[in-house]
Amino acid sequence: MLSLSLCLATVVALTTVTAQAPSALAYSSSLPIQEIQGIPAVNPVKQPWIWPLPQNWERGSNTVKVSKSIRFEGKGARQPIVSKAIKRYQDLMFKKEDYPMIPYNWSTTDNKPSRSTLSTVVIDIKSNDDHLDLDTDESYTLTVPISGKAVLQAETIYGALHGLETLSQLVQYYPERKSYYVPNAPWKISDFPKYKHRGILLDTARHYYPIEVIEKFIDTLSWNKLNVFHWHMIDSTSFPYVSKKYPELATHGAYTSRHVYTAKDIKHIVQFAKERGVRVIPEMEAPGHSTSWGYGIPEIASCPNAQPYFGYTVQPPAGQLNIAHPKTKEVVHGLIDEWAELFPDSFFHAAGDEVVMKCWENDTYITNHLQNTNQTLMQLFENFVLDMEDHVRQKKKTVMVWQEMLLEYHFNLPKDTVIQVWVGSEGVKEVTSKGYKTIVSAQDYWYLDLGFGRPRSNPYPEVQGAGFNHWNRVYSYDMRANLTKTEADLILGAEATMWGELADPNNVEDRLWPRAAAFSERLWSGYENPKGEELVSADAILRLLPWREQLVLRGVRAGPLNQGFCTRNPLDCFQPPNPAA
Repeated sequence: MLSLSLCLATVVALTTVTAQAPSALAYSSSLPIQEIQGIPAVNPVKQPWIWPLPQNWERGSNTVKVSKSIRFEGKGARQPIVSKAIKRYQDLMFKKEDYPMIPYNWSTTDNKPSRSTLSTVVIDIKSNDDHLDLDTDESYTLTVPISGKAVLQAETIYGALHGLETLSQLVQYYPERKSYYVPNAPWKISDFPKYKHRGILLDTARHYYPIEVIEKFIDTLSWNKLNVFHWHMIDSTSFPYVSKKYPELATHGAYTSRHVYTAKDIKHIVQFAKERGVRVIPEMEAPGHSTSWGYGIPEIASCPNAQPYFGYTVQPPAGQLNIAHPKTKEVVHGLIDEWAELFPDSFFHAAGDEVVMKCWENDTYITNHLQNTNQTLMQLFENFVLDMEDHVRQKKKTVMVWQEMLLEYHFNLPKDTVIQVWVGSEGVKEVTSKGYKTIVSAQDYWYLDLGFGRPRSNPYPEVQGAGFNHWNRVYSYDMRANLTKTEADLILGAEATMWGELADPNNVEDRLWPRAAAFSERLWSGYENPKGEELVSADAILRLLPWREQLVLRGVRAGPLNQGFCTRNPLDCFQPPNPAA
């Protein structure tokens, strides 16, 4: 283990930039070539430049050169999913930046030319079963010696994928030597996730996302050791899913004939994600937020496009499923049948959020039905929801719903229902105290789409948008707050969200990253290390800054965390306020 003094060394790393020869068309050829001494850059490398931080790690003080022809051997390396991953990482491992904004602080490791070269990694996987679900073991161990072969061991292929990601982050490019090295060797890493469910909700209904954009999104999830893509595919605004049984839903409900997802597209995305250790969980938004269903099958919609929409929906266009019409249940069951086959994951999100009663109260079909059957509206609503969820369970799926089902409507949900909390962090306590397992998506911390105004109120400037969840606010949220141990144990994990009102393929990466990376570390690394020491943002920022640069190098349009000077010199910028000043 490096000594603290060595870890905290702040030797200045100067970057020398040689100006390019000026173009004869633009400048006089007699101008001299200049050398520019860059602004000092100091990062103490207090913790490893690995994101998210491994549970257990030991490092030394030697520097090992890495061969660009590095080989991966062992039975595990021949497993098809791992073999494909190796090809990807043989590229990712050797990304380089000749003039990095955050040069590695080579004073924290033996800076002498390496006498040995890492040229082989042995991969050992106990099980070749490629089943991926909530309880899949994602642990791994990684050792990188001073000489000899590195060894990656895992219980499953998905643990091996995480180990490959960690190995790729250990490799640093040394611009002055034009070579790649693993600093601070030898390394011993033993790692596993704190929470099983670590996801991002992406809304592809309000704005359509092409397949290649979703692929890149999934790639970035995997690099951050996130393992769930919560696919919010349909909403009031559009119905892009091309159903086999009800094709008219997309024919009339998609934005255009190109803005659709076919069964073939979905199968491709599910397999693409699986090969990166990412589960795909579909959300069937119903019975609220369902205007688009009615464009194709009008009789299953209530209050479609009611004007003015205020009072009928939380945002335009108005419209919910007609929960009294028999055709509605038929269509919902049919779509569940199709999705149960297309999405093999054991979880299925049945939504149930943001229903507006006025919509149904002004639907004569529903009011007549209530009178004829001697039911209340809430009884009809609960029966519809429970029938929908029961049909999901018949497909051997675990039902997820939004918190309104339990906390606002007070429906009698089976205890195996997983409740996703979003309306304020206090909902976590309410749900777990009732004995339900939960997925946490507290909007006051982990809604990454907030802070850019409220589009449903445009063009009315007096209506304020919700606050922006800065990376440190994202990182600071402890979802276990005020919970008993029994209640905290009911937290399966969490999802950050990217709702689509003001995000589309042109800006979504900047909105997500690197804030979603801050989120990912809390789900993987937790809040304390195995020794009980708290993981704090003052240490995290020293790793998040270079990780953001690495994401950019990998092609992700991740937003900056601060000005360039602070990126290069975080200790000069990220200081606690001095009350006496």
